[in-house]
Amino acid sequence: MRRLLRHGTFAQVLDHCLNVNGLSLKRLQDHLAVRGARVSRAALSYWRTGRNRPERDESLRAVRALEDLFGLPESTLVSLLGPPRPRGRAAEPGSVDRKRMWPGHDPLLVALAAPADDRLRYLTVHEHVLVDADRRLAEVRIRMVVEAQRDHVDRFLVYQWVEESDLPELVEPRSCRPGRMRRDRETGATVCELVLDQRLVGGERAVVDFAWRFPPGPELTYYHRRFTRPARELVLQVGFAGNAPAHCVPYRQRTPATAPRQGRPLWIGPSNTAHLVLEDVQPGIAGLSWEWD
Repeated sequence: MRRLLRHGTFAQVLDHCLNVNGLSLKRLQDHLAVRGARVSRAALSYWRTGRNRPERDESLRAVRALEDLFGLPESTLVSLLGPPRPRGRAAEPGSVDRKRMWPGHDPLLVALAAPADDRLRYLTVHEHVLVDADRRLAEVRIRMVVEAQRDHVDRFLVYQWVEESDLPELVEPRSCRPGRMRRDRETGATVCELVLDQRLVGGERAVVDFAWRFPPGPELTYYHRRFTRPARELVLQVGFAGNAPAHCVPYRQRTPATAPRQGRPLWIGPSNTAHLVLEDVQPGIAGLSWEWD
């Protein structure tokens, strides 16, 4: 806590206090109400994730109530807020427009009349990629922990793109079901709507599992994950059913149009699996690339 108060943000301190005290957003809302501060759970979720921060007089009264609730010295949290931020669309820092991240998918999103992609936040994303013995992409299994950023969230979109191959099939959904889907065989783009088993209010979380199964395609030499907004954690594992590649490196990109920045080569052990683990993932592309010979 001392380190966070000195070097952290308001959102980080609030998240730490909630975790340490075992408080849900609903219980926090009740505690604030007892102290005369009424705040919606959606607003509390925005404060916790850093998507928004308290600035109005009523919100600042709630912040002072938080200081009392958590036993913090007066103005401890208020001092972390800093000056007010500019309003409007430009006020959302740290994001990449999905048209830049998925340029070939824009017509599909228009056909779906897709809502903005800021209704859910990805907390953790775990992807296990299987490359078959013929060096082709066979399957990607995905587990995601998501958090609603507003009330009445019951679905979200997932994207897939393939090169010189037929389109993949979404299979084995858990805690969700496929909704509307749009595909473009010419560009290899797929957009699928996943409908959650339960409608979420702001701050509530869900765990969803699903997989993409791929028909035979070209030899695979890379795989990546694209983020339009920050996430807490990415775990990317690539398993090779045949011989492991001779060389494998992680890489990052801001968008598909920018040059990749490579990291240090990764060691692949007897399990024939390479893995990449990232925390506090910023918007952009994170992946692995390899050479077979």
